[in-house]
Amino acid sequence: MEFRLFAPYLEKVELVGSWSEEPTAMYKDESGTWRAEVDLPDGQHSYKFRLKSLSPFMEGRVVEVTDPQARRIDPQNGEASVIILRDGRDLTTAPDYPWQHDPVPLPQDDELVIYELHVGEFAWEGDRPGTFQGLLHRLDYLRDLGVNAVELMPIQAFPGERSWGYLPRHFFALEPGYGTPEDFKRLVDECHARGMRVILDMVFNHSDPEAPLNHIDFYYWYRDPRGGEPSYGAKFDYERFDDTLGVRPAFRFGLEVAAYWVQEYHIDGYRLDATAVLDNFEFIQAVRDLCKDKAGGKPFYVVAEHLPENPAIATPTGPADGAWHQAFELQVVPALCEIGEPAALLEALQPRNHGYVSPARVVNYLESHDEYTLMQVLAEAGITGDKAFRKNKLGATLLFTAVGNPMLHQGQEFGGHRPRDLEVRPLQWELLEGDYGLHLKEHYAFLARLRREIPELRSEELEPLHLDTQAGVIAYRRGDGVIVVANLRDTDQNLTLPFPDGAWRELTFGYDLEVSGAQLSDSLPASSAKIYTRRG
Repeated sequence: MEFRLFAPYLEKVELVGSWSEEPTAMYKDESGTWRAEVDLPDGQHSYKFRLKSLSPFMEGRVVEVTDPQARRIDPQNGEASVIILRDGRDLTTAPDYPWQHDPVPLPQDDELVIYELHVGEFAWEGDRPGTFQGLLHRLDYLRDLGVNAVELMPIQAFPGERSWGYLPRHFFALEPGYGTPEDFKRLVDECHARGMRVILDMVFNHSDPEAPLNHIDFYYWYRDPRGGEPSYGAKFDYERFDDTLGVRPAFRFGLEVAAYWVQEYHIDGYRLDATAVLDNFEFIQAVRDLCKDKAGGKPFYVVAEHLPENPAIATPTGPADGAWHQAFELQVVPALCEIGEPAALLEALQPRNHGYVSPARVVNYLESHDEYTLMQVLAEAGITGDKAFRKNKLGATLLFTAVGNPMLHQGQEFGGHRPRDLEVRPLQWELLEGDYGLHLKEHYAFLARLRREIPELRSEELEPLHLDTQAGVIAYRRGDGVIVVANLRDTDQNLTLPFPDGAWRELTFGYDLEVSGAQLSDSLPASSAKIYTRRG
């Protein structure tokens, strides 16, 4: 078994393993990689690297560090790197897992209904955070909801037992509390069986301060924050170039991480965290190009969380394929609360208005892990009870009929309203036992089905047809055959507005109508929207 550590400026490295009381000397090759070959018996083994740190804050101390490329770690043994051998083969990541559903066609990048979830919260079991196995048992729920892309909040090994995962410590290892590599491969495989893509939330901007590279040679991989720059952890230095070896250390490490999850776990896309702070379009482009190549012809979607927004991050040729369209949430949610302008809401339904040249591949959302839940925002605006559920339904209709990929945050579909904080805790599944929660979930599923069945709802085209600021009524056309009319006020309204002649069917309430004289006369209940499609 060969062990390797790229750390070109260390003076000495020893391999410390569970198989021997004595360390094994490692040698450095011309590339700056330390190597050691050890004959090991079958079984599970743990190891670390012993070295004299070059990080200034370590003050020259000799430390034992986990392999920065450890694929499994043992949290009960100082987070030591773990390898598993059988018949002389490395079985650490279940390489013989029998993938069964790779040939299943998956939705394209402009056909997604994304569901953002935290494994521990979504699959909570008893009094403990959930696991990959627990999540697998809820996949049919997501499929029936109409979800075709599951976005997992970070699953790489993090410090402590419970976390949102945005301080990754071990970039190649799964969080042990979630399960084994075989568990995760089965989860991905079963998502694919249901025609669902798996998108990982990836943090490339920074690491946990106790990540192994911090203790090896800090300034070889990281840099200090610059003036006014947010600091979320140890920040990778993607600009640093080693003239001697002709390599960019952090750049190379990041690409190795990106390629690994695609090759090993058949991942279908990345949501890149905090790309405005990462501030390196070249690296993001390299991640996109590399992952599409490693995906072997299957669709791979790179979506950037780039805030404040810069539409240059997402074009047909990169750096990313899409971006989180925060303006949608910032302009739609206030209008739902009746404190925002209907014109601003109407503008947000077309990402092209905000500079995106590939608007169908952006991600629209009403809430995410970073925002308060929609129900909480409504409550703070004094909107509760029946009215809040009407507003949530209306927001869902706007979300699914806007240009771009709709994203739901876990529990949004049944009106989850718990105040958002960093505590890991179960979803409010009990809300599905009430009429409100169940009806709301069915409405979301109905809208997802419409998006799947009606091509116009997946197109890039949206034409505003009507704006009445005083009445709070908007109308817009999607393609040639779909028109949406929304009443943003919480009072019933009888409307007459310009409308194409012909035979139409209203889908939300389910009735047919004929329009003549280029005028639609219809009623809209309080805080509701109607979706009209041409008949025949």
